[in-house]
Amino acid sequence: MPSSSILSSGAAVALFAQAAIAYTQVNVPVPFMTKNIDPIVFPGSFDKSHLHSFFGADGVTASTNKSAELENSCTNADNPNDLSIYWVPTFLYTKDGGKSYEPVPLSRFSAYYNLGETPAEVPFPQDLKMVAGKAEGTKPADMPAEAKIEWVCEGMKNPPAPDKNGFPSKTCDTHVQTLLYFPQCVNEATLETAYKDRAHGTPNWCPQGMKSMPQLRFSIRYDLRKALPNGWDGVAPFKQACGDNIYCSHGDFINGWTPTAAKNMVATTSDKYHFAAVDGDRGKAGEKQTCKQKDADPSHGTADYAESVKLMGKRSVEAAGWTSRNRFLKI
Repeated sequence: MPSSSILSSGAAVALFAQAAIAYTQVNVPVPFMTKNIDPIVFPGSFDKSHLHSFFGADGVTASTNKSAELENSCTNADNPNDLSIYWVPTFLYTKDGGKSYEPVPLSRFSAYYNLGETPAEVPFPQDLKMVAGKAEGTKPADMPAEAKIEWVCEGMKNPPAPDKNGFPSKTCDTHVQTLLYFPQCVNEATLETAYKDRAHGTPNWCPQGMKSMPQLRFSIRYDLRKALPNGWDGVAPFKQACGDNIYCSHGDFINGWTPTAAKNMVATTSDKYHFAAVDGDRGKAGEKQTCKQKDADPSHGTADYAESVKLMGKRSVEAAGWTSRNRFLKI
């Protein structure tokens, strides 16, 4: 049984406190779109990707590749300067023993930008794309250690052990929460990224030629209390669109922060103990958006899980996924 996949409540709190001592935060209440596209891994394709849930800027399409392509988006993030797009494999649950699956209701998606092990030196470059995790993972050893992937019962005093797939084996009395960390080193010229490590032997813990940037972390809370009012005991009745387990957990990001706001973010990570809002050319953090989001390419792709699986079965390429292992990544 994968004992490392679920933290005790105390350990989870300690890890969070250690990791988030200097940060800014962007919250998103709901995914604005669920669709079988992945502009980083399968650009332009509508039959190769599993289902993903998208948060943030609605200008994203299967072919999005540049920050400028998100400039005219409507975002459901609570910072008007953040036109980034964030996505993860759709988290699904079943009430009929696996005959059908529906997306798990979301409580909140949060993107934290932290200090990390050493101070940030540079802002996120325009056109930066990152992936954390391993989409083809099937066992605990497949999860990149640097991504610090966790699936927990948020704040639960006596959390259950993980089931055979790594999910909580009994009903959570709060939210099901997952955490995921992204690389925090970048080569500004090539946009290659890597995780920090003392072994690199550099003052900023980054590989030679790379600078330290704020570290992005996903914290996603799902609420199953209404969806599964009777709870569960044993193998949890849910899965990810990438597989039946937590080991394929991954997240994707295309930077859409305005250059001014991205630069302002660097300063927010210099304080070791306080949250700091990031303001910019488009307004102040927390300002409500008046625009209405919509799918930028409604004629292509599907939001239906069963249909997405059927389409993937017809594809002519093998399943592929990106890994965030501590090596140079150019995406």
